[in-house]
Amino acid sequence: MSDDVPEVDFDHHSADYARDPVAANIGMNSRCPVAYSRRHGGFWLVTGFDQISEVAHQPQLFSSEHELPNKPGRPQGTVVPPSSFRGIPLEIDPPEYLEWRKALNVFFSPAAARKLRPRIAQFATWCVDQCIESGAMDLVLDLSNPVPALITLDIVGLPLDDWRLYADVVHALVYTHPGTPEFDRAEAGFARLIETVRELIPKRRADPGDDLISFLTQVEIGGATISDEDIAAVCNAVIPGGVDTTTALLANTFDYLDRDRAARRHLIDAPESIADTCDEFLRYFTPVMGAGRTVMRDTTIGGVPVKQGDRVLLSWAAGNLDAKVFPRPARIDLDRDAGRQTAFGVGLHRCIGRHIARMDFEVMVGEVLHRLPDYRIVEGAERYSTLGQINGFVKMPARFTPGSRRGPAVATVSELPSLSD
Repeated sequence: MSDDVPEVDFDHHSADYARDPVAANIGMNSRCPVAYSRRHGGFWLVTGFDQISEVAHQPQLFSSEHELPNKPGRPQGTVVPPSSFRGIPLEIDPPEYLEWRKALNVFFSPAAARKLRPRIAQFATWCVDQCIESGAMDLVLDLSNPVPALITLDIVGLPLDDWRLYADVVHALVYTHPGTPEFDRAEAGFARLIETVRELIPKRRADPGDDLISFLTQVEIGGATISDEDIAAVCNAVIPGGVDTTTALLANTFDYLDRDRAARRHLIDAPESIADTCDEFLRYFTPVMGAGRTVMRDTTIGGVPVKQGDRVLLSWAAGNLDAKVFPRPARIDLDRDAGRQTAFGVGLHRCIGRHIARMDFEVMVGEVLHRLPDYRIVEGAERYSTLGQINGFVKMPARFTPGSRRGPAVATVSELPSLSD
């Protein structure tokens, strides 16, 4: 690295970054919006809103593609350091990406998200019912993690009664540090989850239902039936993307509303405004902190030269704190127009599940404020020790005035009645 290239000692998985990511991100995007870090094999850190947009809108120069096995200088996907899994459509590029995206919109369009609302509400009610009579629950482990997991498993076509196993694996995969035994165990658990998907594929090919796996066994991309490996790769992206990202957004929202009681009271009194606050909570508590790209040929980012094969980390979290776009970025302002927030990504690869995530947020925040209006977070809440992938909480115990159950008295979630369209 030459002397005239800006360099920082930055590790998004470090405890230093996790202690105060807001201050760190504002410091970087205001002083050095494009810089090089030697951590994790070396990568370009892009933190300025304009520079992030520049990269994200040029997939021909900055690839999301993921070739396995990972090789230096070759496209290594959207995670830094690279994952041992490939996710579709997130980790493919145009023109193939566009065909995948069009096909998957059947499950992830705004209309599809609206159709899911009654099911999300049913799961949220069931989860709160399990704890409401006791006056105590963990807002992460008993609600914010289960409901997105249940919805995601329902979409994919995996057994609902196994939700805890799947949710715990995905949860651990994002809050453990790469290179540790804990992370290795989480990756092994996720590999077993995907093996379950692979075992289901031939069954769905023979007897398809209305779930995502069944759909993928029947649809064609590029004029050919999708391979088992590519179906598994879709689930590699959909399951983590649908679970812990939403969990993190909800947990941070509940934590904020525990501290700002005036904001909580406003949302209780005006529940119709909950959906309008989602962008500001996404901006400030960006769940997916960033995304990787691979440089496909020598070019520049914001005037800084980068070389073919270099890795790039786009910090969505830092872009959301760029004062040129969001004045007073360190302040949460629920009246702010935060529609340009980058939490779902920028450009063609913007999160396909964002409409479902917004619906999860609206329904679940409404459920908590309606049924647990006086909740208070008690001792034992634990943030992730690494924010390298997701900005969330491991657990969040809370207490509230006990209430009564409102849903069917069933012991397991699979016993809940099905909902008509």
